[in-house]
Order: sequence, then C-alpha cells, then structure tokens
Amino acid sequence: MKENLPEKSESKFKSKFPFFSPLKTQALSLRKQTIVGLIAVTTLVVAIISDTRLAKKEREIWKIIIENNFPVCEQYALTVKQAGLFPCHECPSGEIYLNYDDIWRYGFAGMGGKETRYPNDIFYKEGKWKLTDKHLEYFPQFKGTKPECEIEEKEKIYHYPELPEAQKRDIKLIRPPGNKQDR
Repeated sequence: MKENLPEKSESKFKSKFPFFSPLKTQALSLRKQTIVGLIAVTTLVVAIISDTRLAKKEREIWKIIIENNFPVCEQYALTVKQAGLFPCHECPSGEIYLNYDDIWRYGFAGMGGKETRYPNDIFYKEGKWKLTDKHLEYFPQFKGTKPECEIEEKEKIYHYPELPEAQKRDIKLIRPPGNKQDR
C-alpha cells in the first residue's frame, strides 16, 4: 500500500508566473535595486543643485524686493550756482546761458546719492566743459524706490518745457540742457 506522502516539489522557488525562473527573478531584483540606487543618487544630486539654485533665487528675490520696496534711490536736479554759459545737448551752438537756480539736469542716484553718483564733485566733463560743485548744486527732490525715482525723473524731464525758466528763453528746449535723452 502506498502511503500518503506529501508531494515533492521540483523547486522551492516555484514562481506563480511560468515565464520567470528563480535566476531571472534574482537578476530582475538586482536590476531593480540598481535602478532604485541610481534614482536615489540622482535625486540627491538634483537636491544639492536645487539647494544652490534655491539660495541664488532667494538672493535675487531679496534684491528685487529691496530695489522695489524700500527707499534706496533719490531723484535729483542739478541747478545753476553761478550764471553763465553751460553745455546744451539740444542747442544748435552746443551751449546756453543759464541764470542762477535754473535747472541744468534731472537724474536719479542710488543709495549713496551725490557721493556715489558724483564722487569727485565733477557733474559733467566733456570737451572744453568741466562742471563741478562750483558751477552746479546737487539738489535731492524725491526719495523712493528705484522705479518711483525713474518715474519722477521722467515726469520732470517731460514737463521741463512748462517751467517759467524754459518758457522765457528764445530757444525752446524739449528737455533740460544737461539731459541728452528723455531716459
């Protein structure tokens, strides 16, 4: 009589899927481990790059915030201290007579104001002209953010022809004599 003995299986590693043998399964597992390892290393490298880029991004954002939200600029006028001939970018002769306190130029400067914009007290130097603090006075007119100062400067340049000093001259200028462009 035959005893009821448990059936012997051919392999301990019998797969549910007939197309996977134990060796193929082991190789697939190694491939998966390699892929997972590569993904982890790549993620780490990307994270390192991302941290560096993130820090750069934060610095750039703070620079924009500071320039656009805090009063870091001033809009100024260079006015005449001593009446006489001055260079004129709009005049056919290249020069114009200006009286005391007339506007020669509008502009804007960064945080340091006059000291950073005109460190040697030389406001203009070209050809025979050298205008210093003896000729012109730096007069701050507005403090604000960089965009606000640029707008203020542009407003004053465009409205220059409406000033009484500009209207009483024979030569009608569209901008102050010291401004080459509307900016």
